[in-house]
Amino acid sequence: MSVDTDQRVLEKLKQDLAESGTTPLYLCFSDSIRQAMDAGILSDGDFLPSERQFTEILGISRITVRKALARLEEEACIGRSRGYGTFIKKADDTKLSYSLADMKGFSREVMLQGRKPDTLWISRDTVLADTALANKLALAKGTQLYKLKRVHYIDQRPMSVAVSYVVQDAIGDVQDIGVSLYDYFRHNNIQLGALKSRVSAAMSDEDTMKSLQLSTAMPILIIKQTLFDGQNRPIEYSESFCRSDMYEFISED
Repeated sequence: MSVDTDQRVLEKLKQDLAESGTTPLYLCFSDSIRQAMDAGILSDGDFLPSERQFTEILGISRITVRKALARLEEEACIGRSRGYGTFIKKADDTKLSYSLADMKGFSREVMLQGRKPDTLWISRDTVLADTALANKLALAKGTQLYKLKRVHYIDQRPMSVAVSYVVQDAIGDVQDIGVSLYDYFRHNNIQLGALKSRVSAAMSDEDTMKSLQLSTAMPILIIKQTLFDGQNRPIEYSESFCRSDMYEFISED
C-alpha cells in the first residue's frame, strides 16, 4: 500500500469510527475496510497498517482491531503472512463442489477446480476400536486403528476438520502421509472401491471454531463416510466437519 493509500484508509476509518453511534467499533472498522475495497481505495494485495499503528493512530484498543481483522479474515477479505503482515485478499465466493460418490478425495477435488489444497496435521495416533468403530470397519472390538486428525485448507483458508479411522494394514508409515490420505493409498497400490456417505448438520462447537478460525458459531455440515477397498473391505471411516457456506456436495457424478 502506498503512503497516500495508507493515509486515505486511515482517514476513512477515523471518520467512520467517529460516526459509529451505537454500532460496535469492531463492526464499524471491518465495514469501513470492506467499503474501501469496494471503492477501489484498497486493492488486492495491498498491505494494511499493523495492529499497533491502528491502535495508536485511531485511538482504539488492540482487542477491537483484532476482532475486526478476525471478522475480515473469516469473510476472506484479508489474508495474513507471518513476517509480512495483513493484506487485502478479494473474497472468492466460489464454493467447492465436492462429490460424495467418487474417490478423488479432498485435495484432488480442490486441484481439479484450479485451487490450492493444503493440510494441517493435528494428530496421528493409534487407538483401540470401540463397538461402533468395530462395526463400521468389520473388525473385532479392541483392534488397533490409526486415528488421523487434520484441518483441510483451500487457498490458505481453513475449510474443514477431518477425523479418519484407518485399518492398520492400509498404512505402512503413518508419517509418510502428506496432504492427501487418498493419494497415499493410491501411491501404495491400495485399490479403492465404493464410498458410502451420510450428511447431517449441527452448530460448530468450540473445538471446531478454533480449528476453522471462526470468531462466531456457524452451521457445520458433518460428512460421515466409509471407504471400501477393491475387495469391498472397509478400510477407513471418517467424519468431516465442513463450513456450510463454502461447500456444495454432489451425490452422484
